[in-house]
Amino acid sequence: MSSVRVLDQGWELRGFLGDDWQLHRAQLHAREGHTGGWVPAKVPGSVLADLVAAGEAVSPYVGRQSMLSEWVPQRTWVYRTRLVMPTPEAGERVFLEFDGIDYAAAVYLDGERVAVHEGTYVPLVVEVTGQVGGEHALAVVVEPAPVSEPQVGYTAKVNVHKGRMGYGWDFCPRLVHQGLWQPVRLRTTKALRLVDVWARASIEGEVGKVVVRLDTDAADQEGWAELVLRTAQGEVVAEAGVPPRGSTTLTVDDPRRWHLNGHGEPCLYTLTTILRDAKGEVSDRRDTRIGFRDVRFTRDPGAPADALPYRLAVNGRPTAIKGWNWVPADALYGAVDQDKLRHLLTLARDAGVTMLRVWGGGLIESEAFYDLCDAYGILVWQEFAQSSSGMESLPSDDPAFVARMTAEAERIVPARRNHPSLAIWCGGNELQRADGVPLKDADSPVLAALHGVVARLDPDRHWLPTSPTGPVFGNTLESVRTGPEHHDVHGPWEHQGLDDHYRLYDEGRALLLSEFGVEGMSNLRAIESVVPASEHRLPTTRNPIWDHLGRWWNNEPLVRAAFGDAIEDLGTLSRASQFLQADGLRYAVEANRRRPESCGVLPWQLNESFPNGWCTASVDYFGEPKAAYHYVRRAYRHEHVCAALPAPRAHELRAVVWAWWEGGPAEVEARVLGLDGGVRAERRWTAAAPGEVGTITCAPGPGSFVLDLSVRGERRTLTNRRTITNRYVLTAGPGFADLLTLPEARVTTELETGDTTWTLRLRHEAGPVVPFVRLLDARPAAAPGWARWDDNAFDLLPGEERVLHATWDGVPPQDRRIRLDAWNLPPTTLTDAGA
Repeated sequence: MSSVRVLDQGWELRGFLGDDWQLHRAQLHAREGHTGGWVPAKVPGSVLADLVAAGEAVSPYVGRQSMLSEWVPQRTWVYRTRLVMPTPEAGERVFLEFDGIDYAAAVYLDGERVAVHEGTYVPLVVEVTGQVGGEHALAVVVEPAPVSEPQVGYTAKVNVHKGRMGYGWDFCPRLVHQGLWQPVRLRTTKALRLVDVWARASIEGEVGKVVVRLDTDAADQEGWAELVLRTAQGEVVAEAGVPPRGSTTLTVDDPRRWHLNGHGEPCLYTLTTILRDAKGEVSDRRDTRIGFRDVRFTRDPGAPADALPYRLAVNGRPTAIKGWNWVPADALYGAVDQDKLRHLLTLARDAGVTMLRVWGGGLIESEAFYDLCDAYGILVWQEFAQSSSGMESLPSDDPAFVARMTAEAERIVPARRNHPSLAIWCGGNELQRADGVPLKDADSPVLAALHGVVARLDPDRHWLPTSPTGPVFGNTLESVRTGPEHHDVHGPWEHQGLDDHYRLYDEGRALLLSEFGVEGMSNLRAIESVVPASEHRLPTTRNPIWDHLGRWWNNEPLVRAAFGDAIEDLGTLSRASQFLQADGLRYAVEANRRRPESCGVLPWQLNESFPNGWCTASVDYFGEPKAAYHYVRRAYRHEHVCAALPAPRAHELRAVVWAWWEGGPAEVEARVLGLDGGVRAERRWTAAAPGEVGTITCAPGPGSFVLDLSVRGERRTLTNRRTITNRYVLTAGPGFADLLTLPEARVTTELETGDTTWTLRLRHEAGPVVPFVRLLDARPAAAPGWARWDDNAFDLLPGEERVLHATWDGVPPQDRRIRLDAWNLPPTTLTDAGA
């Protein structure tokens, strides 16, 4: 009888210099009395995470302490555990399965080497049928991490397929990963073992087809396979008996489709493959989740003839890409808590994201990641782990490297091709010729080879040689105004200033903006967790601690200048920085949404892998969204209202209002308000169709003001049961210094608490506008669990009432605390006991 046992208990870890472990080989199969120097280990896990947990290394997530861990990947690390083996019955086989070893290793059973391995992203399967039952010693000797290039280096020197982020990047210090980073299992089968199940689901008219190809590792063994296809509710919709090798086709009448997030339910089916031997006994089995969907990329009419197809259509419905760039959930990615992964992807789902670009400096993502994207209706753009370098960004053309990448791709692609969420394979991040022009397949032997593997083993997926595809690399005012056509471009990643930022995105003309961002300071509780208390002061620039925690993205001089150089503390600096980041990223997304030729946007970046003080992330390392997340979430709504805001606005505001809604005509309103709440101008339109609605102009006077927009459709659909609003806090002067001296307002709170939810009612009772209200987690940053708000980081007008809902995830009721934060409100903490 087939069986599977996960080996996640009883592991230990010890480090050695070079081959010094060879002098201690007896410890590989020791039973008792040889515990000196060994520490508990988690599998899946990461070497450094285990050392920190055991007190053998300091946390790399505080100050500059990551530099104290740089010795770790230079050593050999040995994992060991006691393994109880089943006693094989006649005809049974036993296998050890390692889903991910980072990077090179040898496997020992009772002190004897049974396998060697190389490659972060390829599995290792070791047959150990010859071992008798009972207790055995299993050891995995993980070699020192391979040499590779940090961010500023030479891509041609990279000869391994391992994410380069850990070798030092702009948002991650040097933390080179090692360990058993994916699950380890012991599998028992009969003579036949399933090597691969490839289920290609498609839709032809109203009929779903699943072409199933099976492969086993014992060609001389007879048997057959039973295929059973079930809905998520367990209903059998197709079944067949087939040979154990070869292909067959299952058909399903009127299947439920897998839809994009926000466009319907992402319906999944489970294909169960039961492999039987010649006697009819179950030899092996596997469950494979599939989805019936049609994902295509096309070129719009009028697009440049040499542009690649970027227009996404799912199930025949063209749609703009609403995405984000994804980086590993942790620099120590083997130790990623699965609850954190689910939380981050839930934030993406709740923001209306339809695609995540898995950046080529990070990972070939895990099964857990893909399973969640399948369930949430989020498409995945998966890049091979190749990336640019600050000096030169052309991959090696060494035949040995090309052969290695080809061989790994032949294992990587089949392992992920059944996932309905997978949409794009890409050769890597920002790979370029010496002149800065993005590479095509013909420019690079390794890209041509990878494309060949994808075309052969996963022909239903789209292929991109790199991102961006050009023909120019960077999205700048100069390139927009004077350069050639923009197909797919990257950048900028910095706020361009109070005028040029708006100009750039108003004038942009890219078909796809697949990476761009705005930098911002982290949430204050995250800063308090990772920055030593002695450094909780200004300025943060040119401070060694702060340089280590995000020097590339520290724009304190711009933030201070935008607020009249009157910021005096970290809390105010964090709020001001996040205000600029949120407004800048929101405006970039909306500007692209207003252009009909835009096929979509993927901001850089949703999450961060390391707790920085300054970063382009929209969600901090601890999982708490920054204001930018909520601003972009609103910009991604199906029904939305926004404005083109030409700069500068020193003397006159001219806002061109756009709106999108569902149903018949809609009422659209635009108002210009002073910070005292007084109306300075207003216009109303009855709009017949979504798109450009009209223009409002006025002389707003000195200082900051609010542009308040709203849209209400005649038909009350699910998303517009209330009026959709969008607000901009703008300035007619040199900056936003007046926000720092706003008179205090009075806001009342009413909190209703439940088992997992809070309902918070805020009412503006007196005083001026309250700009940039944030509801911040008041617990320590490392406290378990999260609060997810349905809206946050908003402006509260005089007399206005807002009702907000929070979902608490993994936080006991007695620990739930929220801090109400705004420019002109007194500090307020909300708990289950009230304010």
